[in-house]
Amino acid sequence: MIRKLEYRINRWLRDRLPVINHRDIVKNIYDELDITAGYFTILTLANLIALSGLMINSAPVIIGAMLISPLMGPILSFGFAFVTGDSLVWTKSLRKVAISVVATVLIATLASYLSPLSEVTREISARTTPNIFDLMIAFLSGTAGAAAICTKKNYLTIVPGVAIATAVIPPLSVTGFGIGNGNPTIAAGAFFLFFTNFVAIVLSTCLVFSLYGFRPTMAAEENMKKLKRRLVYLSLLLLLISVPLVYTLSRGVTEIKLKRDVEASLKRQFNQEKRSRLATFQFTELDDGGLLEIEAVVNAVEYLKDRELELAEQKVRDRLKRKVRLHVEQVKVLPQGLAEQDITLASAIVPARPTKEILQEAREGIVPLIRQVSAEAEELISPSRITDFSVAFQDKASALLLTVQIRRDYPLSVEELTWLEKFFSASLNMPVRLRVETVPFVPVLFFNPGSTALTEAMKKELEPLRDAYARNDRILISLEAVAEANLPYRERIRLANERAESLASFLSAECRIAPLQIRKTLAARAAGRPSIKILVSTLPERG
Repeated sequence: MIRKLEYRINRWLRDRLPVINHRDIVKNIYDELDITAGYFTILTLANLIALSGLMINSAPVIIGAMLISPLMGPILSFGFAFVTGDSLVWTKSLRKVAISVVATVLIATLASYLSPLSEVTREISARTTPNIFDLMIAFLSGTAGAAAICTKKNYLTIVPGVAIATAVIPPLSVTGFGIGNGNPTIAAGAFFLFFTNFVAIVLSTCLVFSLYGFRPTMAAEENMKKLKRRLVYLSLLLLLISVPLVYTLSRGVTEIKLKRDVEASLKRQFNQEKRSRLATFQFTELDDGGLLEIEAVVNAVEYLKDRELELAEQKVRDRLKRKVRLHVEQVKVLPQGLAEQDITLASAIVPARPTKEILQEAREGIVPLIRQVSAEAEELISPSRITDFSVAFQDKASALLLTVQIRRDYPLSVEELTWLEKFFSASLNMPVRLRVETVPFVPVLFFNPGSTALTEAMKKELEPLRDAYARNDRILISLEAVAEANLPYRERIRLANERAESLASFLSAECRIAPLQIRKTLAARAAGRPSIKILVSTLPERG
């Protein structure tokens, strides 16, 4: 019965599939087997373009690298050899794929190690956690590519789309990026994505070539058994790969659901009309018994009391049905605009002398101590500096409320904030509840229309960068120039580039910052008044 069904399916396909030139297709496959200098030149260029796009977080650049990458050719040839059992095509295509993969990863590793850009961008992160949809996309795209090769129909439009959808070159570039920056997690995740795409493309290519009449070179029964055995092994490998991909997808869905539930719980507690509203939040799942640590920022007309915050934490815990630790940062806001007020000065009661002396003595005792601990903390959060702090005590709480102001262009992560709180607690030998406010190293510099020169006021604003570089010579300065919108395109771009170059020259000459550690970019949109935004980050230590 099975043989009859197979015969009818084959006859039905033979009657409906278009007539193809097997000899012409085989000739094209053989033409792609040789390893030439031109092939590796294009592959290297595609690799470096993809790596550059990944580092600067530019999707169009990455798509361009996918279009010029020649790596799809040997992968499709390998799928052809899998079906036909052609030993020559098998050996040469497998050798070409292996050499291409190794060379791509090595070049990307070297380029990443030498590059001053080491930030893990969104485009890089997107290629480190593959899921089952990546496998399905690669399978369907490989099917379309193999069908286009066999039929030659819409070949010029289908093959570029296949190259973009399967994306075999960017994961290898990310693998090299992870190795070059000493991040094995990124390297392993990206290479797993490439391997997933590779297996799915080979299997889909096998099925398409088989449907179009390609069989082992000698149609013996033993050869057909070997073909079926190879397909079974490849399918089992694909099934094995699917297990972690399904897990990754389910984990991502779980995180999205958790974020939605946390947001709904916080809004239920803090979105109170004419009193408070949730501004932002972030959460971290800790390994400590499944504890969920939530950091929330709430805009409030009047500060919420500790009892209200404790009750809110309890209700969030009950709603999520898990352990929750809630930290709330309150920002006092006005419900309406400012109104003119008549301020009458009332006579103040001057405290007795002993009370003033007690308060002065307490201040003189604790402020120098916290200043000393802050100086020690600055060595660990360099180049950031603690510019100011305030201390408060609560009647019913034993912890010291410490608010510090840090010169920093990026907010502290939950891990950094927790670590800093523990550092102050250990250094002061008492519980500390820490709140952190960040101020930028340098405010946005606004230029007069048509002007590119730095004013004396601007140069004074740049002085913190000299101090930051003296404290930590591994900082990275990012300059984002915003062009003025009321000029012709070429003129506005020229002026924006000149402003960024003038600022970079000043930082190199006056602040002694290495030119390789100054990155210049143009903002995507122009504005009414030209400006430059300056961001300071830290390069990772090379191991």
